[in-house]
Amino acid sequence: MKLFLPITVSILLAGTLFAAVAEEDTAKAAQQATQQPGPADSGKPKTPAPAKTFTPSEKVGADSAVSFPVDI
Repeated sequence: MKLFLPITVSILLAGTLFAAVAEEDTAKAAQQATQQPGPADSGKPKTPAPAKTFTPSEKVGADSAVSFPVDI
């Protein structure tokens, strides 16, 4: 019973120190990742590829009735 309190305190302190070191390592890794651009990153925004030409699958005449959903 005399060792219960010192062992408990030691475990809690070790856990706290481990968490602090892990948090510090994570912060350093995140900082390095934001500071160093990748080799392909030249600072210019990438232009998207042009879209393919749209070809409709059906032809609807101007005089044809088209039904639309009413509950929109």
